[in-house]
Amino acid sequence: MKYFGITETGDPCFVPDWDIRLREANIIISKELTDEMIQKLVQHKDRIIFHHTVTGMGGSAFEPNVKDWKFESKQFIKLIESGFPIEHYVLRVDPINPYWEETLDDVIDVINTWDRIKIFDLGIDSSIPLRCRVSILDGYNHVKDRFKNHGFPYTEDINFTADFYLFEKVEKLLKPYKNKFIFESCAENRFSDEFIQSIGCASFKDIEILGLNPSDYIFTGDKQRPLCHCLPKKQILGIKPGRCAHQCLYCFWKD
Repeated sequence: MKYFGITETGDPCFVPDWDIRLREANIIISKELTDEMIQKLVQHKDRIIFHHTVTGMGGSAFEPNVKDWKFESKQFIKLIESGFPIEHYVLRVDPINPYWEETLDDVIDVINTWDRIKIFDLGIDSSIPLRCRVSILDGYNHVKDRFKNHGFPYTEDINFTADFYLFEKVEKLLKPYKNKFIFESCAENRFSDEFIQSIGCASFKDIEILGLNPSDYIFTGDKQRPLCHCLPKKQILGIKPGRCAHQCLYCFWKD
């Protein structure tokens, strides 16, 4: 059985040689689409699904060392115009922070901008939806401590898994765009509306998009999180686990 390559332990934008470990099928996840990364993604486009993480919080206290979404939107245009297939691209709004209204406004700015870019800058038919993966912020104790230390209110109201009303709030936020995006989510089992598909970050769908044989990959087995839908056989692509230089407050890695 074959392994799926993935960069889920850190951001490959800080690892210059991430591409030398690529497998036949790979999920590359990054918050910073550098020119160098664009070149590598295009070079290996036939075996990569790229998850472009843009929450709208870049440059804020939540993501202090992350480029803002306006920069990333320009890089998105550059990536597709350089020859990376739009079918291999996934906008990843991960996580959505539902506790403060300004962060939700940023999500809408990102969603609207990517939709406009797809149609007007890239000339992609408006009837062809873009994949968009979403999640809701996990309230680890060390994350809540960081929020508290930065003076954010209502920190004590944050649970590890967000309450149902917050999932409903995010559903209501995204629903007007359900015909423009294919919304997906993995371990979040509290979304009730069918327009948000429950599917893993590395899934049969990705194998199909890459034109590979699904029988070569294992789809059942032990998972890090019980409700995770990802392929259990994954190969981390040489990125040391830990909190990266982006220093996002919500990062699940402890300091």
